[in-house]
Amino acid sequence: MEQVGDSFSGAMKALNLEVSEVDILDLSLMNYRQLALAKSDIETTLESLFGLLSKKYNFDMTLPLVIDGFPRNDVDVVSIRLLRTKIIRLRNDHEMVLKHIDRHLMEQLGAKENQSIESIQIAIEPQVNAVPFALVKTVEERSPSNKAGLRSGDRIILFDKTIDVSNHEKLTAVAKRVKEREDQSIEITVLRDGSVEVLSLVPTSNWEGRGLLGCHIVPI
Repeated sequence: MEQVGDSFSGAMKALNLEVSEVDILDLSLMNYRQLALAKSDIETTLESLFGLLSKKYNFDMTLPLVIDGFPRNDVDVVSIRLLRTKIIRLRNDHEMVLKHIDRHLMEQLGAKENQSIESIQIAIEPQVNAVPFALVKTVEERSPSNKAGLRSGDRIILFDKTIDVSNHEKLTAVAKRVKEREDQSIEITVLRDGSVEVLSLVPTSNWEGRGLLGCHIVPI
């Protein structure tokens, strides 16, 4: 009898996609360099999957696959569902890898209490994510987001240098930070057409529209 895992594996191979995932049991045996490589591999694969989902299937992680109780007939529902499942699985793997990287860094810092602040920053830097956590759906003309260069379709990787896929709290953290930083510059790192862009956004109510940003973003 065919198992669910075998069925998923076969379907993914039909899409020319690898099905290998991080072995969580082995993470505790990995050193920092191995974990960093695993993190990089996952992020590269996620970027490719997001690109495939948006460019080949013209879809994202939020659009419905079912309308009025019936599967949509204008998109490849099966392939999109498989891609979404793969993305979710890799996100979970990525989160586990980050936790183990954090543990290694804490152990490293604990063993080197006298090291300089500069060295500590260098050690922490590899934690920066390249995994998008929010999608920009729309940007209003002449809005703060528009002036910053934000575009519809941009995928946000990092918000104000600290908010990422691991701590955005369903975008609650983003909304809170925007209010705290009104009329102050916020650095936003986005993924756009396979390239990383860094933008400077100033949230403000001093424009013709509503809100402080003038854009609509959703979690992915």
